[in-house]
Amino acid sequence: MDGIFFLMLRRLRAPIVTLIAIYGIAVLGLVLIPGIDANGQPYHIDFFHAFYFISYTATSIGFGEIPNPFTYQQRLWVLCCIYLAVTGWAYTIGSIFGLMRDESLRKAIAQARFRNKVQRISEPFYLICGYGQTARLLCKVLDDLDIRFVIVEQRAERVNEIALANFKFDTPSFAGDASNPELLKIAGIEHKHCIGILGITGNEEANLAIAISAYVLRPKLLSICRSRNQAVAQNMASFGTNKVINLFQTVGRKFSRRLQQPMISRVCDILADFPGKMITEEPSPPIGHWVIVGYGRFGTAVHKSLLAAGCTVTVIDPEPQSDLDHEHFILALGVEAASLRQAGIERAVGLLVSHDHDANNLSALATAREINPALFTVARQNLTHNHLLFEAFKPNITSIRAEIIAHECLRAMENPLLADAMALIQQQSEEWAQNLLPQLLDLCRGEVPEIWRIRFNAQNASAVHAMLAQPVPPLRIGHYTHDALNHGNTLHCLALLHRHAGRDQLLPGSETLLQFGDELLFIGDHHARLAHSAVQESIALLDYIRTGEEQAQSWIFRRIAQWQKDRQASKQATSETQTGAEID
Repeated sequence: MDGIFFLMLRRLRAPIVTLIAIYGIAVLGLVLIPGIDANGQPYHIDFFHAFYFISYTATSIGFGEIPNPFTYQQRLWVLCCIYLAVTGWAYTIGSIFGLMRDESLRKAIAQARFRNKVQRISEPFYLICGYGQTARLLCKVLDDLDIRFVIVEQRAERVNEIALANFKFDTPSFAGDASNPELLKIAGIEHKHCIGILGITGNEEANLAIAISAYVLRPKLLSICRSRNQAVAQNMASFGTNKVINLFQTVGRKFSRRLQQPMISRVCDILADFPGKMITEEPSPPIGHWVIVGYGRFGTAVHKSLLAAGCTVTVIDPEPQSDLDHEHFILALGVEAASLRQAGIERAVGLLVSHDHDANNLSALATAREINPALFTVARQNLTHNHLLFEAFKPNITSIRAEIIAHECLRAMENPLLADAMALIQQQSEEWAQNLLPQLLDLCRGEVPEIWRIRFNAQNASAVHAMLAQPVPPLRIGHYTHDALNHGNTLHCLALLHRHAGRDQLLPGSETLLQFGDELLFIGDHHARLAHSAVQESIALLDYIRTGEEQAQSWIFRRIAQWQKDRQASKQATSETQTGAEID
């Protein structure tokens, strides 16, 4: 705020000096011009009364002439002073209104408000740099999960959209260059509640600068950055970026998995999708001859996956491609029937359209379907607002750039255990994945489940109590299926991964013992997540799911409960003693 105050003083320097000069001259003249008192004697007004009179006269209030009626010379001077003061105030007020339109001042005020909002955040939050299509999807999911976030975006019109996004929380946002470390500090990268930073702007250099700033300012902070170039991705990784998302490599991996491991692919897609979204089944791409229209980085990634799966591929692209032989490459746009027939669309089993422009993709898709209606079609959708057009064409698979990146970001943000779990899942058999799918579908009645982690460490008071202070009965994974909020009910959740002593186990059994230092990765509905969160914060609730008995809360009731338990044990011991004596 000090900077804003001094900026205003600098902008209003001339009007303020002008007003001071006018008042000074007016007061001095009124003091020097002699007046006549009630006895007809000459006198001079003192400085205090002169300043008092000029103050109310220059502001058009007018309380009269003091301390005596003025002479003609005094009134002539006051008349000049009035016009000077009116001119000075008009100049000053005009300068103030002009200052309100000053872009640098408005930006300084907006920055100060932004800083204050960030400083007042008392919950964990993510710092999101860039508010494009990917960030819009991601922010909506985070908001549904009650996770706070701060946004820095270069374009002011996008920042204005945030106010209309109808988020649950008042989202601090600022229009500025996220590659500026000073702005990142203002945005809260050093805030104690900041748990991660995302560099998902459309500028690779800006994302690299964000990765560097995160490494320098908060080396241990979770950082996720997007990259299209492999060299930039490696540079980001060298600066300690936890997750570098390369869109085209991600697409290639997903497509290869769908070709070779359809069941594993479906499990991974469900776990990486947005919580609460209905689970849909996407068919597996067939093996055979494929036609790729558009050989950019997207098409190149899929091309490698198809060749690895044993497919034959013909590529159509308007730019020459030196890495493709003439037999499998056609120089054309691919939207006309002639080039598609030349590529073998009539005998093809699949078509991928991956131009950078949605109009070309839709045109190629429509032409190819007229020639071969039985085609398996994969369409690249570049802009999310074109979803109605792609839904009308109904391709078998629609690859949306923003959704792919948002899924990858969410996977990295939600939990570091999730990435490890996904890696282990990809090593399993198709039969294993097929057995897991019905459980995933039943957990949330056909919706994508939420994912959360439970850590049994010193920061978890309940875990310390259960495992160190009160180790009997021992805590097991099966205890976490009991609903502590609705006694007697069972939670809709599944333990996906158990980490013990650095070793990970998928789908651990309910009888698995939990020990201090363990970590659990759960999937389930929102109520189960809330119940587990409550258990982690309440020793009484943890004791309930572990023993099945409601524990007394206050010290007095705990003492009474312990007295009753001891008394019952004493009676039971006496009864056993008497029974033994009778037998003897």
